[in-house]
Amino acid sequence: MGDMIKRWTRGIMRRGGLPFSILFILIIIPQTTLLAQAPDTLWTKTYGGKGFDEGSSVQQTSDGGYIIAGCTGSFAGRWLDVYLVRTDANGNALWTKTYGGKDIDGGSSVQQTSDGGYIIAGYTESFGAGGQDVYLIRTDANGNALWTKTYGGKDNDGGSSVQQTSDGGYIIAGCTGSFGAGG
Repeated sequence: MGDMIKRWTRGIMRRGGLPFSILFILIIIPQTTLLAQAPDTLWTKTYGGKGFDEGSSVQQTSDGGYIIAGCTGSFAGRWLDVYLVRTDANGNALWTKTYGGKDIDGGSSVQQTSDGGYIIAGYTESFGAGGQDVYLIRTDANGNALWTKTYGGKDNDGGSSVQQTSDGGYIIAGCTGSFGAGG
């Protein structure tokens, strides 16, 4: 059945039907997982307040807990701010932090750094060159900001993923409307 799906989706993509092929895959996957026994849920937790709050990235930390990055309207200065939640292994919040300014800011990716701190990549309209820019936040192990950087131009840019490199630096992937063939 897997080969049949691959041939079918290749044919759809050649005809320019990418959205339909993605929809088809999303429909097939749940049907095949229904045949297997559903996993047990160990726990579920929610974080946030009465406003809009969203998690975009979660990683397990070195001590078995979790770090979650996203955005919050519940605890923001005005619109949305980057939201960082640190939990223990059972999902109990140990601390939460927000970062940002007067406009819309959000976190898209978080990683624990080699020294136990965190690096967050996302987007900011509060700081930078204009429009929306890549927002990089480096924190200590308690979520206190050590430094922030913005990257981008006059149009919209944003960071989607961040990783620490072997030399201690950081690499960011994202999108740009400011540079390249269209910028």
